[in-house]
Amino acid sequence: MYISRPAMLRKIVFLSLVLSPASSLFAAHDHLNSFRTPATISQFTGSVVSTKLPDQIISKFKFVGGLMFVEATVNGIKGLLLVDTGSNGFILLNSEHFKTESSGQKMTGMGGAMAMEKVRLESFEWQNLKLDNQSLPAFKLSQLNSGTEDKVLGLIGSAFFKEYQLSMNFATRELELHKKAVMSPLIQGIPALINLPFVMINGFPVVKASIGGKTYQFIMDTGSTDNVMDHSLENELSAIWKQTKEVSMTEGSGNGGKVRRGILGNMLIGGLNMEKIEMGLNVMPDFDKKLNVSGILGFQFLKYFYVQINYLDQTMSFYDMAAVLPRLKK
Repeated sequence: MYISRPAMLRKIVFLSLVLSPASSLFAAHDHLNSFRTPATISQFTGSVVSTKLPDQIISKFKFVGGLMFVEATVNGIKGLLLVDTGSNGFILLNSEHFKTESSGQKMTGMGGAMAMEKVRLESFEWQNLKLDNQSLPAFKLSQLNSGTEDKVLGLIGSAFFKEYQLSMNFATRELELHKKAVMSPLIQGIPALINLPFVMINGFPVVKASIGGKTYQFIMDTGSTDNVMDHSLENELSAIWKQTKEVSMTEGSGNGGKVRRGILGNMLIGGLNMEKIEMGLNVMPDFDKKLNVSGILGFQFLKYFYVQINYLDQTMSFYDMAAVLPRLKK
């Protein structure tokens, strides 16, 4: 993938070359993992208690199958939570690891509808965050259990992050949440490659990008390994998109289908022209298309940057990791 300013074209450092010997974590994956649901936490009929969240949370994360997970303990069970800005929920639990009750509701993702259950929360600990005495929604996250011996306990969605500025450093594998905007010393003095506003549509952070002179809306989704656009746009993209292969798409629920992976000639986002970006074609959920959302930008987009998603003022900033890396060595 290449990015360019009007008079500049250069290749971004690929993180697997510098982060760790486990470069397979950043290799092209044979499966696309993604979970999307139109059901927000406010629509959940369980007893969700209003909780004052900490002013800041700083946490290491690990990669499993190209997705970001943090370590947490829920009802005495230690495991992982997916960091998923592409889910509009608060905290959603994996029903495979907890005693559940029926909620009488369903959630819809790329693979169809699935039953939503609820879990009585006795204790929840993630860094300095502690929750108890409430019910949280739950569903099966079968596929996310693969690739790790740890138990995948659930995910943290955009309804949780909306009180924060979310910063993600893929080199140190650390994320920071702050209720006030802060500037990390790692990026002070470094101009952002991309600055752009976003809007919250049905609880999802949505940005605009220009492809072939036309504007499309994308959900910025840390819970997806791939970048994907709806297959109905193939004719519009035919001059600048070329298929490379077809792979299986699997949601956290275990539902799935096929994604046609390919290379998109260029995409203009936040004033930055990105060339030869990985982009797949797949059937997007009906609720996305009704909201005029054409696709999602996942890890294959995010991995090139130090990322700040500021839910407080609804802006996103992306910094060149090639400029950040030398500061990590000092």
